[in-house]
Amino acid sequence: MKHKQHTFFAQLLPPALLLLALLPSSFATATSRGISLEPVTKVPAPSFISGRYRALIVGNDNYHDPQKRWPSLKTAVAGARAMADMLKNRYNFDDVQLLENATRREMLIALDELGRDVLPNDNVLVYYAGHGFLDSETGKGYWVPVDAVGTDQTTFLRNSSIRDELNTIAARGRHTLLIADSCFSGSLLRSGTRSLPPQTNSERYYQKVAQKKSVQIMAAGGVEYVDDNYRSTGHSPFTHFLLNELEYSNQPLLTVSELSQNVEKAVANNVSQVPETGVLQGAGDELGEFIFINVDVSVSGASAEQVKVKVNVTPAETSTNMPGTVEKSAPVVSPESSVPTTAPDLLPMPTL
Repeated sequence: MKHKQHTFFAQLLPPALLLLALLPSSFATATSRGISLEPVTKVPAPSFISGRYRALIVGNDNYHDPQKRWPSLKTAVAGARAMADMLKNRYNFDDVQLLENATRREMLIALDELGRDVLPNDNVLVYYAGHGFLDSETGKGYWVPVDAVGTDQTTFLRNSSIRDELNTIAARGRHTLLIADSCFSGSLLRSGTRSLPPQTNSERYYQKVAQKKSVQIMAAGGVEYVDDNYRSTGHSPFTHFLLNELEYSNQPLLTVSELSQNVEKAVANNVSQVPETGVLQGAGDELGEFIFINVDVSVSGASAEQVKVKVNVTPAETSTNMPGTVEKSAPVVSPESSVPTTAPDLLPMPTL
């Protein structure tokens, strides 16, 4: 009978954990027995990486062009939201501003404020998803805000204005990264892609590129049209594979060169567009790298040895009817032996 009780407690453990999670924090503090969970320790930033991680995320879906030149999109806002969540929750960005369906004025104000807030050694990411435009006669490129009117370029956001804002950010911070998921986004590039040196996952390499200034750009395509919804995933092909690489990376540190290489291959292998990566000319790039710090490398698909949860069961001194508690004096008798053993203070939690 006592063996059955012990087996029943082991089966009851996961529901008990769920119950504990729903209880007020004051309860967990006040009680001296039951189940306690050790907090998850996030991966600390390496000593050679300093400064805050900031991001401005813009997603434009709902265009209201009176001339009907710019149809509404399906996935830009969803991609922006997913990107903001990814940066905050997985890569520990502590300053993330999300703009949805932004006007030209709102985008300019947000870029200007970001440039004023940046401090030395900061790492700044700007992400834009929405329509893009390239004037075939002048070669000028633009982002298209939701209040754009037809082909009136004065209602667009020029690449030159974007470069000016990025120059300001780059002059003040250490690492700057622009990710543009729009048609003709490659028109912002003025330099070829840097190749990956051997053994980029070595600490020595990360230390080297972390100290050098970088002003990098990841573009969904060159001077071409790009798709909006990829196989009903709710994201564009570029953002879908970008998020996928960020989500399933098991590297504590991930450079833009490493990230972009995988994203470019995945996109090019599945749709008729080829993402491009490079630097912003004249912005002071010194061949450094923007480095993503993965604070949770225990990802879906990891082996059982990589993902474990430690559960402490504190024995109660007196009897209680609360589910999930164990009396310290309660013996557990194995059916093969009549010798009682004391219930363990630590029960293993099944690995994920």
